[in-house]
Amino acid sequence: MAFRFLGLILLPWTLQPGGGQRLTQLGEPIQVTLARHHLPLTCEVTYPYTPAFTKYTFSYYHIDLQGRQSPPVWASCSQTPGVKNMTHTEMCSFTLTALHNASATGTYYCLVKWPSHKEAGRGTFILVRDAGYKEPPESSKKILLFTFTGLLAVLSILGTGLLLWKAKKQRKSAKKIPHQKDSGPAGRSADPTPVRAGSIYTALQPHQAEVYDCLQNESSVPPSEWSPPTQTQKQMGVEELNTIYENF
Repeated sequence: MAFRFLGLILLPWTLQPGGGQRLTQLGEPIQVTLARHHLPLTCEVTYPYTPAFTKYTFSYYHIDLQGRQSPPVWASCSQTPGVKNMTHTEMCSFTLTALHNASATGTYYCLVKWPSHKEAGRGTFILVRDAGYKEPPESSKKILLFTFTGLLAVLSILGTGLLLWKAKKQRKSAKKIPHQKDSGPAGRSADPTPVRAGSIYTALQPHQAEVYDCLQNESSVPPSEWSPPTQTQKQMGVEELNTIYENF
């Protein structure tokens, strides 16, 4: 008897608004879809099955990337009978059909309103893309293939030409080095201008070193030691004078 009396006292508190209502948004928290495609979402409503909570309204809305909230869109739930004063769960499914372009990207929330209480879901972020991956046409593939092949051919030709040019340059350098080694001091000191023919130029050319040595030796001998020239020396002197006159 005491337990029944205690239950009657606590019953109004357990049935007051907000005393067990819950709204759960099912599915992945982030989803991606293409524009002009339909996307189904599902929310789960849990409440104590009493006359005060069986009457509710269900809707959804979204907040875009700029923080603007759309007006609520009403939807229906599959209400099923439950056990009185027991926790009851119902599924509310709806389909997003207004995903026309990327501007529909945002967070979508479920909303349940009772006469004296309301609950909102955690939200599902939906990324709407205008277009997905599209394979390029066959003509574009062929153009890309021919362009890539031609580029490789040009690069290979340029590389081969560069290698041949370097090899030719190295061969020329190798030929110049022995030629420079062969040219010694005698070759560098030689007079590049040819000797002109003629008696005057021949006479004016420098004499041999032996002639100057003889003259120097004779000048170093004192006059007392000089001996009169012999007949042979006189004859040689006359011949030298004749040669000089002939040259002039």
